[in-house]
Amino acid sequence: MIVVSHGARLKPDNPPNIVKGVEACIENGILYIEVDLAPLEYGDFILFHDERLDRVTNKTGDVFTLDQKVRDDLRYRVEREKASIEVSSLSQIVKLVREKDGVKELQLDLKVHASSLLDKRILKNLIETIEPVRDSVRISSCADWIIQKLHQLDEKLKLGFDPQFYIDSGKRQEAYPPFKRNRFGYLDDHPIAHQRWSSASDYLSTRADSLWNIGSYADVWYVRYEFLLESLSDGFDWVSYLHSKGIKVCAWTVDLEGETMEDTVDSVLHLKVDRVTTNTPLIWWDMLKMKNVTVK
Repeated sequence: MIVVSHGARLKPDNPPNIVKGVEACIENGILYIEVDLAPLEYGDFILFHDERLDRVTNKTGDVFTLDQKVRDDLRYRVEREKASIEVSSLSQIVKLVREKDGVKELQLDLKVHASSLLDKRILKNLIETIEPVRDSVRISSCADWIIQKLHQLDEKLKLGFDPQFYIDSGKRQEAYPPFKRNRFGYLDDHPIAHQRWSSASDYLSTRADSLWNIGSYADVWYVRYEFLLESLSDGFDWVSYLHSKGIKVCAWTVDLEGETMEDTVDSVLHLKVDRVTTNTPLIWWDMLKMKNVTVK
């Protein structure tokens, strides 16, 4: 089982997506690390999750159109510490991974927001920036069209796909698809989702085939843990299906805390996923070792 640190965090209360977090992961032997990556209009990239700067930084406006002149002054607000933390750039992380030996995979989760324009120039800049550590990098995204463009630019890139823009469960995100919920309770805007089906498993099986057609350039799929469980209870096993296509599966985001830790670990192991993304990677390591599971 591969344990992936979500946002380069060792604990849920650690600030995400910063250089010090990546350093701490490496120092603690957590060598599969995920960070969010946001493109900037002038071609650079920062480690950032949101579409807008307002909520967590000292600036306002869309991330994509951040003025290059104020980039160096961009900082996260950390209210509980009455301090601020510099927003890290992709080049800083590449430099760190190059200098620090041992990172097995740096997952760059490329954020594609409605306000962004990821043209060929920006994607080429991304490929050029990661070149010194490309063997240790995987680029993932919910945007299948960006995954396809990256593959067209460089067929040797390691890629990952998250299908949550196309099918999901649970609470809907207001600003992002899918916008419709079908009669089986799944969020899905595709016509397949709103046809008449004899069962949820028939619908999910057919939907999986259609999604496979758009996500086939990625050899790792990142799928919400709760969605995997719900689908399995409805009779469709996404992990088995994707494994039959030669695809590895990472369940996200699964944190371990409180009295339910062991049940959660058993549930993830029952799914037979290949990876788990978590804000509690050290606890995952300990729990998996207790169960004699090989951990990476």
